[in-house]
Amino acid sequence: MDNDSSRVPLFAYLCLGLSMCMVGSNIGIGKLIVTELPVFLFAAMRFLIASIVLLPGMFRPSFRQGLDRPAWRGLFLQSFFGCFLFSLLMLYGVIYTTATSAGIITSALPSLIALLAWLWLRERLSRRAIVAVVFAAVGIAVLNLQDAGISGKSNVLGNLLVLGAVLAEALFAVFSRRLSLTVHPWSMAFGVNIVGFLLFAPLAVVQAMNFAWAGPGWELWGWVVFYSLTASVLSFLLWYRGVSQVPANIAGLFTGLMPLSAALVGFLVLGELLSFGHLVGMGMVIMAILLGAKRHG
Repeated sequence: MDNDSSRVPLFAYLCLGLSMCMVGSNIGIGKLIVTELPVFLFAAMRFLIASIVLLPGMFRPSFRQGLDRPAWRGLFLQSFFGCFLFSLLMLYGVIYTTATSAGIITSALPSLIALLAWLWLRERLSRRAIVAVVFAAVGIAVLNLQDAGISGKSNVLGNLLVLGAVLAEALFAVFSRRLSLTVHPWSMAFGVNIVGFLLFAPLAVVQAMNFAWAGPGWELWGWVVFYSLTASVLSFLLWYRGVSQVPANIAGLFTGLMPLSAALVGFLVLGELLSFGHLVGMGMVIMAILLGAKRHG
């Protein structure tokens, strides 16, 4: 009995870690895609492909268990905040502020998730949990500061938009924790993707009408499919599976793996510089996760 209980959190941590690593690793691929494909069109295609892939599983009654009207409202809120609103606010936020400022602001994500989980889900925050959140926030800030270059003045409007995007992502994490206790991860992933497609479709239609479809080669479409399968299918399934077993404030710590994995991919694949500061930031993020996991386990 004890062995079983100890295995469940470890598997949940693995799911959360893999999910966030996939999201972080896809940052470079996403940047590559949007150089040739309009953002809203790409977002709609991503969610549509994922919905088509997940659709066959929805014919299994066990996967649809708990998928009632209140659950669909929860899935809509998740998709609206975590997919649609996050993308819009972050997209326009980085136009009006520097990438460095945006990166530092996103460092608040673990702290915001923990705060919302405490206020809304009534999850208890121990001293160890608070220390873990601080380690995660500082570690991500250090990672982002290493990418700082010579930049102009940050714009207040841009910073507020990015902060709004971070808050939207934190709300997604809290919504997903509550709904994951009653709805199957497959249904949640399908619901979020289909709602995301419907939300982006009106914006995507305008871009699709003016897009030169004969321009991109097969390589680009291959990356679109790869991104859709990893970022919208596997990452969602893994996140929902993990967050169903782990409190939201602990799951939030794993969001620190996004910039960590992005930095590693940049170093190993793109040949970007990996400085001592990067290593310090990565170490602090890993320490935060270990602290949080030890408290929960």
